[in-house]
Amino acid sequence: MSPMKPNQPAVSSRGHVLATDLDGTFIPLEGNTQNRSDLHTLTSQFAAHNISLIFVTGRHFESVVAAITEFQLPEPEWIICDVGTSIFQRQTSGEFTPVSAYQDYQDQIITSMPIATLRERLLSIPGLRLQEEEKQGPFKLSFYADATQLDKLVEQVQADLDQTNAPYSIIHSVDPFNGDGLIDLLPATVSKAHALQWWFSEYNLNSEDIVFSGDSGNDLAALTAGYRTILVGNASRTLAQRVYQLHQESGWNNRLYLAKNTATSGVLEGCRWFGLAETPDTSIERIGATPVTDNKTHFRVWAPQRDNVTVEIHNGDTTIEHDLHRDEHGFFSGTACNARPGSHYQYRLENNVARPDPASHYQPQGVHGPSQIVDHRDFAWTDQNWQGIEKRELIIYELHLGTFTEDGTFRAAIERLPDLLDLGVTAVELMPVAQSPGHWNWGYDGVDLFAVRNTYGTVDDFKAFVDACHAAGLAVLLDVVYNHLGPEGNYLSEFGPYFSDKHHTPWGDAINYDGPDAAHVRQFITNNAIYWLEEFHLDGLRLDAVHCMYDDSSFTILDQIRQAVSRFAETSNHPIHLIAESNVYNHEMLTADQSRGAYDAIWCDCLMYSIYSHALPELSLTHRQYNGTRDLIETLAHGYVYAGQDSQRVSANQRESRHFESLVVALQTHDSVGNHPHGKRIHHLTSKEFQKAAAALVLLYPGIPLLFMGEECATEAPFPFFVDFEDQQLRTAVDLGRKGEYPQHIWQDAYLPSNADAFYHAKWNNATRRDHDMHEWYRRLLQLRKQGLQTGWLAPPHLKTECNQEQNLFILHYQNTSITARLTPSAITDARPIAVPLKGKLLLSSDPDPVIKDNQIELAPNHAIIVQQS
Repeated sequence: MSPMKPNQPAVSSRGHVLATDLDGTFIPLEGNTQNRSDLHTLTSQFAAHNISLIFVTGRHFESVVAAITEFQLPEPEWIICDVGTSIFQRQTSGEFTPVSAYQDYQDQIITSMPIATLRERLLSIPGLRLQEEEKQGPFKLSFYADATQLDKLVEQVQADLDQTNAPYSIIHSVDPFNGDGLIDLLPATVSKAHALQWWFSEYNLNSEDIVFSGDSGNDLAALTAGYRTILVGNASRTLAQRVYQLHQESGWNNRLYLAKNTATSGVLEGCRWFGLAETPDTSIERIGATPVTDNKTHFRVWAPQRDNVTVEIHNGDTTIEHDLHRDEHGFFSGTACNARPGSHYQYRLENNVARPDPASHYQPQGVHGPSQIVDHRDFAWTDQNWQGIEKRELIIYELHLGTFTEDGTFRAAIERLPDLLDLGVTAVELMPVAQSPGHWNWGYDGVDLFAVRNTYGTVDDFKAFVDACHAAGLAVLLDVVYNHLGPEGNYLSEFGPYFSDKHHTPWGDAINYDGPDAAHVRQFITNNAIYWLEEFHLDGLRLDAVHCMYDDSSFTILDQIRQAVSRFAETSNHPIHLIAESNVYNHEMLTADQSRGAYDAIWCDCLMYSIYSHALPELSLTHRQYNGTRDLIETLAHGYVYAGQDSQRVSANQRESRHFESLVVALQTHDSVGNHPHGKRIHHLTSKEFQKAAAALVLLYPGIPLLFMGEECATEAPFPFFVDFEDQQLRTAVDLGRKGEYPQHIWQDAYLPSNADAFYHAKWNNATRRDHDMHEWYRRLLQLRKQGLQTGWLAPPHLKTECNQEQNLFILHYQNTSITARLTPSAITDARPIAVPLKGKLLLSSDPDPVIKDNQIELAPNHAIIVQQS
């Protein structure tokens, strides 16, 4: 028979109860004036909206009462204190009385071992210090401990409990304010969360009526009990990650709010999100779907060519329509109820056609399906201490997410990060991840520029990948495409003049950067660049084929992007790298002026294609003409042979100052491999010995080195061009167009881009397809590069180059270190070793068993050595 209950609490509708921890959560932090101001706002909001308030705290009852007075807290209706072992109810007189039914409940739990008996047993454990008597309770035993010994002492206490079958459980934490280790013994199963659950069960309430807010480890059970939850911004990121993961594993949607603000201000932020406090009226200029509360979303789309736009929100079997209002600039906007994160939506135009949002953040069903509302605040980042990678320390590893692992997902890629760390790279560069059609794609056919490709995972999966990279010490760069959009699922032209009437790219319509209404298109693209950096914590962007971002304006879109990124970088705690793929040297892009910063770096392919041309003069993998050995000599000396927006060949005496440190150089990229009809890598076309020797020149060049995935272990997996359009006519057109783009190649037995094998055979993460000697060579080269940067010898001012064309010797001289590579063209089949003076200590040799005699070393064909002069 249940004991008599106190008066039934006045809780009747969703969102009318806030259960909150005190210290570090509801109580303002010392000296934080915003916290104090927000406490007044919360107090008035609770009074105006009849919000029930429950304090759930580790404090003892007298301390709670003192805090109400000291901090002028609003009076709660209930107090759950002593870490969940006591419950008090406020009577109409204002007096708080203990709930006897809860005391009786706990009495039954500890009948076999009263708290006094437990106390005597545990006092014998060295390192445990009883807390003050007022912090003890009839159902709570509390100790202090050295924080460094906390885990060890908890294990000892648990062992004693297990030995005696004591009906108690342990809660332990470190006081965030003074660093004390805290250990509380409570009746088994009792905790803050358990007390809260007992409370709403005893009074026949619904857990959906409760919002819980907390900040520390002893709130974990309540934070993950299934309530709508606020975790304030001052909580540790480790705790935030744990709470986030448990909510994800439980399949709970929209029950966790990770506040940016601290303590009281974070509680107010979360109360507004869950509807316990009013949200201030603010104008939302952001395009796309912006969640305002857990049940309201603001929609904004630019559609100047439309008279009417309606947003359709799909929640399971129900569809809600909300008409958007047009302004004078052609933007349609409005805030809709019952539109929450995770809901699907689409815009219905006046011709009764439904389309995805041009600024969609996720397309779960692909480019033709509805968009999904995304709340970017619900991911628990742990990279707050990330300081990034400086430009001179960048060693970039370019990868395609879909073929990097067998699963082809962000989560699977995380498991490969230790391999990249062991190799020695410092940054990963992802080929485009914006939503493109079909099940696989290189990524350059993206049509939803703000949406993470659904086959790679979710928005949170991408964030988890970046977070894991930062935890491992790796920067993350993203390839973005702003010169054209793909041909399938490209609905932007139905909304507005997104594409140019006068410019055209080799891949489709150019984006409208200088025509009518171009200002809004330019802002759309600029916003996209900042979106990736801001919401995904990226370390930089690589802009694809900037020479095809046609713009005749005096202040071009390239200027506007770098201006916006420079401003964003000023607010970032780590370096932001803006890299342009111009494929040739472009002095203007590397030069800052008063209105814009410089691009940090440019892709310059001259070194790569000069090496190819030297080895294989008849092979052409680019539309520019390279002249073999002569161009390789010039590129090593000057950094490039082609320059300018129009890719003009420049003579040596016309070249400007060398920006070696701003040139991204590579031996292979997705283009050099993928432009071959069979997707062959350089060791397929030459030899592994040639690759090793050439890699020494590239990886120890003073530019920014880039490796293409699998290069470091000479994988046998090819990387041909692949697409998966749903439109059969497009598939056929691409297959034919690819042959026409490089007619000089032998296409017999080559993979057609639309053939699924082109994608599946490109997956290379198979141990049997790796060359471990190649991997070790790359690893040692990168170690040497880092040593050279650290000690200062590997720097552009110290570089001198030398070449013996007759013997195919190419030499990089630094202060006391030289890299000599003998690169033998593939047509020469009878080359023999040559002896060269060994002037110093041999640091590395690509031939593991070099012949050294009389202070000379024999250089076999395709053999590189690194020597340190004495």
